[in-house]
Amino acid sequence: MKKIGILGGTFNPIHFGHLIIAEQALFEFNLDKVIIMPSGNSYLKKDMKIPEAALRLEMARLAVRDNHSFFVSDMEIKRGGNTYTADTIEELNSLYPDASLFFITGADALHEMKKWVTPERIFSGCTVITSVRNNESLTELYLDIDFYKEHYDAKIEVLHTTNIDISSSMIRELIGQGRSVRYYLPEAVRMFIYERHLYEQQY
Repeated sequence: MKKIGILGGTFNPIHFGHLIIAEQALFEFNLDKVIIMPSGNSYLKKDMKIPEAALRLEMARLAVRDNHSFFVSDMEIKRGGNTYTADTIEELNSLYPDASLFFITGADALHEMKKWVTPERIFSGCTVITSVRNNESLTELYLDIDFYKEHYDAKIEVLHTTNIDISSSMIRELIGQGRSVRYYLPEAVRMFIYERHLYEQQY
């Protein structure tokens, strides 16, 4: 049975922190591939100013174009309406009936999953891989894991990563200040942002 990872997110923009987590999950859990899934309309971020989906999709494609184990999907973008992870997991299970799905997410997102739309559908359809960084509390993480196992019979694995102090919000802020974001994200993505003046970039 094949093992397929899914790394979803707004990717606003995608950066090396995302890619390191996906790469580590690929090898630590012996995944056959990882699907990079830019979100469509995120109901959790409806108040944010986010570049149109086509731009975020292209940045994701540029970021992984040299990695044959990573694939970018426009499933959530094409679906229309609000993006719900539960719908995505169910659709992927229909597309890959002979595969096991592994949903890759950060510890902060795992903590909030109880507030997501129908989390029981997510946990019943996949194993969740949650990444934890050096400076995050393992005690709080395992309390969350115990909660989801008790209430949803969830299957959750922990991926330990190095302390990658990179975030999309930090990159957007640096760009808005006219500062360099070189080495925070793939060069092809950086140039794409620069050429299209995304995030009010001023170099």
